[in-house]
Amino acid sequence: MRRFILRRTWQALLVFVVCTFGAFLGLYRFGDPFQSIGEKLLPPGTRHILRETFGLDKPLPVQYLIYLRNLFTGDLGIDFAQRRPVFDLLADAAPYTMRLAVAALALELVIGLSAGVAAAVWHRSIWDVLVTTGTLALMAVPLFVIASFLRAELSGARVFEVTIFPVLPRSFGVPVSWFQDMILPAFTLAIAAMAFIARLTRSSMLEVLDADYIRTAKAKGLSRRTIVFKHALRNAVLPTVNVAAIELGALMGGTIVVETIFQYPGLGFLFVRSLRALNYPVMMAITSYSVMIFIVLIALTDVLSAYLDPRLRNL
Repeated sequence: MRRFILRRTWQALLVFVVCTFGAFLGLYRFGDPFQSIGEKLLPPGTRHILRETFGLDKPLPVQYLIYLRNLFTGDLGIDFAQRRPVFDLLADAAPYTMRLAVAALALELVIGLSAGVAAAVWHRSIWDVLVTTGTLALMAVPLFVIASFLRAELSGARVFEVTIFPVLPRSFGVPVSWFQDMILPAFTLAIAAMAFIARLTRSSMLEVLDADYIRTAKAKGLSRRTIVFKHALRNAVLPTVNVAAIELGALMGGTIVVETIFQYPGLGFLFVRSLRALNYPVMMAITSYSVMIFIVLIALTDVLSAYLDPRLRNL
């Protein structure tokens, strides 16, 4: 087991270096962030001083090595636009994305697992048909279409004179609670992912319900509830757990499309604003954070799977 963990650790470090270098190379091909301020071109002398101040005058591989060194010492650089530490910007936006990720994952797991289990238990019933056709339709609709539709239809929605969802686009000076801010983008992300989880759970449950030990449990006279939830679901849910870990890693890194459409102040929306301003330090910091979170969650999932199933340790 120790050898497996060491192998996965080295693989994770290699993937992190490759991904961050690719992002570093791609981001710095966008152009010179100090070419102009608005529509006003900066003098060559000013541009040279700014590039030298932020280390952009060095060769690209040297810049990346310096970035890696600073990254492992906790220095994420200085924001080009506001001259603030990038760490402070991430510290402001990351809690919003974390809340959104946890809420979206909880919603999609509850709805997706419930729908998948029900479709498998009542196989070939009207409920099974509704789940299979409905999930297929949801998987076919792009995420930005779902987000745009919900924003257009539910923005500023009121129930009993109480505003459930905030008005979009946002108005400055209008206070919005964190729950109102989060619920609509979380529901949008849950809709997009729960369809896949429901279909995966249904397939796993159908396979498990045909297993020999389930037939033995039925022969012993166990109740249907005990068979489904105590014996079948415990084994059928394992593939869903792996998918949920991957989904959580993707969500924790920031959901660019949904956060931008709903103007949600998370990492995804911060990345889009930084991209428009060619704010390289912020973009690289968000990219590195997203890659690191994703790799750590996948590595932990692999270790947990290998612990539960020793056959996976040789893979």
